[in-house]
This record gives sequence, structure tokens and C-alpha cells, in this order.
Amino acid sequence: MAEAKLKVYTGQMSRGGLNRPMKAVKMVQPRCDKCNPRGQGKRGWWNRCPHEPYFTVHEEPIVKPKLEEQPDGRVLKTGEETEIEYHREPNFKQIVDDPKVSSGRMVQIQRERGAKFPEEVGYAPICDYLNCWEPNPKIEATRVFNNDGVQTRVGRYHDRDEAAIITLRLSQTPIYAGVDRDIERRRAQLDAVNIL
Repeated sequence: MAEAKLKVYTGQMSRGGLNRPMKAVKMVQPRCDKCNPRGQGKRGWWNRCPHEPYFTVHEEPIVKPKLEEQPDGRVLKTGEETEIEYHREPNFKQIVDDPKVSSGRMVQIQRERGAKFPEEVGYAPICDYLNCWEPNPKIEATRVFNNDGVQTRVGRYHDRDEAAIITLRLSQTPIYAGVDRDIERRRAQLDAVNIL
């Protein structure tokens, strides 16, 4: 049986930037005002919800010119027509996966609240770096760090620098800030990190 091709999310496409060193796993959160009013629904409501709780429909108005051909052959704009286009998008949320945030349990807590990984709803995986929405990360850093009894895997990133910065952060190594002469020291520090 052929493997299904995963969709690529194209909504937020900013890259993380190397000055925000935080691992943030992208997950799809269930939301439904009917089945979970004010967030007070019963546990597991997302399994019984018939309203596609992992997706939201957004409308986008598209303005098109209304053109009229004149008897002399000229074409004049006589007004505008507005059409509404609807887009179904996943309810993405960034979940910080760090031993210092909720004792490193945020991903587990979100799973207990019904959140799913993008692959579970038909989308390609997304980079684990904070505010980076690049699909299909190329770097799989499998190294695991144990901080105060909390185990954290480095994660998936679209470039080596992001994986190196998160590796340094999880190993509690100070990271050079990247200003003036520290840029060269930071480059050397990142290049020396074993991300695997």
C-alpha cells in the first residue's frame, strides 16, 4: 500500500532566528465552541466532537474588478465584485518542551488535552525551534538530556545551528550572544557541538 503524502502547512513561515533559543514543538489543538464551551468540556470531548475540532475555517475576501466592454472596444472598470474564499487550517500551537517549563511535561499535558502532532492530522512535521514554521525538518537530533529527573530529546530542526543551540541550552551551557567579537566565538561554539 502506498504511503499517503503529508500536506505542507504554509500559514506562518517565519524562521526562528538564532536569538530565541527555545524548543517549541508544534501541535494541533482541538477547539470547538459547541462541544467544549469556554474550555469546560468533559475529558475526551474531542473524540466525540462531530465538528472537526482540529481545524478552523477562515474566510478570505477576494476583490475582483467588474469590467465592461464599451462599443468602441475599450474595457472599463465599472465596479468591484467580492467573492469569499474559505480555507481550512489546522489549529496549530507551539508547546514549549523545556525542563524549566512545567517540569518538562507540557507536551504530555497537551496530549492529555487532546493535542496531536501534525503528522497525525495529515500534515508534514514542522521544525521544533521557537517561531520557526519550516516544514519537513532535515536534522533529527536524537540526543537526550536529563535535567533534574526530566528527560528531553533535542528534536527536529531544519538547520544544524538551531539543533546546536537547543543542544547547548539543554546541556545548560552558556551560549555566546552573537554581538561584535562574540559572533566568531558563537560560530566556533556552534560548529563544535555534537548534535547527534
